[in-house]
Amino acid sequence: MQRDTVERRSGESVPPEADADAFVAALLAHQRRLFVFIGSLLPRHRDAEDVFQQTCLALWLKRDQYDATREFLPWAFGFARNEALKHAQRSRRQGFALSERMIDSLADELVTSASQTAARLAALDGCLAKLDPRQAALVDRCYRGPESIKAIAAEMGISPAALTMRLQRIRHVLAGCVERAVEAADQS
Repeated sequence: MQRDTVERRSGESVPPEADADAFVAALLAHQRRLFVFIGSLLPRHRDAEDVFQQTCLALWLKRDQYDATREFLPWAFGFARNEALKHAQRSRRQGFALSERMIDSLADELVTSASQTAARLAALDGCLAKLDPRQAALVDRCYRGPESIKAIAAEMGISPAALTMRLQRIRHVLAGCVERAVEAADQS
């Protein structure tokens, strides 16, 4: 039996369930940032929850338009902005809402900020990879592990203050590396 396929914009044919799987994976990976984006557009948490649900529904209904080769968040932010605007129109009739212009302005700023954050996080990943392996292991242990600075310092035979200073020097190196990487990316 021959499987149905969906043709992507690129002309590539893929099974429809592959696109649905990619969509669900992307939505799950980015749902927190999507909710934060919506919460930044609306003053009440209850409204943000409602708009988040509407956004997820709208995204699901348009999942066949999702191109897994492109970034998910900008696409999803567009849906969230539209749902927030719809909510504002409904709320305005009830006497409480931000203006559409304010929501558009906030959304533009948040999309720009998210893009800059993504670039900085990508640069940070590259800079972490350039660290000396011992420094990288220390950063990983101190910032991602469950142990406290005090416990790690005791195991290393140094004071917590000395470990904090060591981490501060590593953060300084990483910050410089990230700034150079972001500037280089902006110039290219």
